[in-house]
Amino acid sequence: MQRQWMKDLRERSPRVHCITNYVTAGDVANMVLAAGGSPVMAQGLHEVEDVTSICSSLVLNLGTLEERTIPAMEAAGRKAAGLGLPVILDPVGVTASRFRRQTAIDIIRKTSPSVIRGNEAEIRALNQELRGHEAGNTCGVDSETFGTIESRIETACSLRDLTGAVVVMTGVEDVVAGKEKKFIVRNGHPWMARITGSGCMLDGLMGAFCGLYEEPGLAGLTEEAAVTALSAHGLCGELAAAETAKRGGGTGTFRMYLLDKMSLLDDGTLERGKKIEIR
Repeated sequence: MQRQWMKDLRERSPRVHCITNYVTAGDVANMVLAAGGSPVMAQGLHEVEDVTSICSSLVLNLGTLEERTIPAMEAAGRKAAGLGLPVILDPVGVTASRFRRQTAIDIIRKTSPSVIRGNEAEIRALNQELRGHEAGNTCGVDSETFGTIESRIETACSLRDLTGAVVVMTGVEDVVAGKEKKFIVRNGHPWMARITGSGCMLDGLMGAFCGLYEEPGLAGLTEEAAVTALSAHGLCGELAAAETAKRGGGTGTFRMYLLDKMSLLDDGTLERGKKIEIR
């Protein structure tokens, strides 16, 4: 039976604990709300475990990483793992500094994330580090796709095998290495790369989708949830770009319509518009 993701999101409103970066925290919260979830943005060390325990999932985003936030991320991650809740890790900018790479590796080892989402360079860097090779520093956190689709799938699968996580590599074509299957998602629009926070919004969305079904026996839905969230986000980007062009707007208008389209997305539109290839 086909799952009704959008209907169930709005009926169940899964609570998503987001420890994310301050540049895009509002956008993340609004995207989770638009999809039907309920965001919580607690970062204090003394409360993150309590907050995580009343949520359906945890999102850890390293965008504006500071030393003081690391213990809170690790404590929340350990609590989520102990409760069997999905943890979504976004290793933002791990190519930029040794500090970020080491933090991401420590979080992976201490919390065993359910989903790791990054661009190609970030996923490659984590692969190298976990295999004992220094990745080196390069500037920026923007996504750049430089490998063939087959090499990108291979890299994503390599990190999956090293960590046990579903690995989501975003780019012009998004690649997902699930537990058994591999996916290519072709939804999206170039304007999504021209606004700050599109990827962070996707993290929150994945938290909502991955935390939706908590009943026994449904733990294996993580890869399906991640792929569906990725497709829904990209589809809303396509719809937002079309609406923006119709109105003669720019990137500010596009950001507004991206949230609008998610708030209006239904399962029929998602089913007709998704572009998912299973390998």
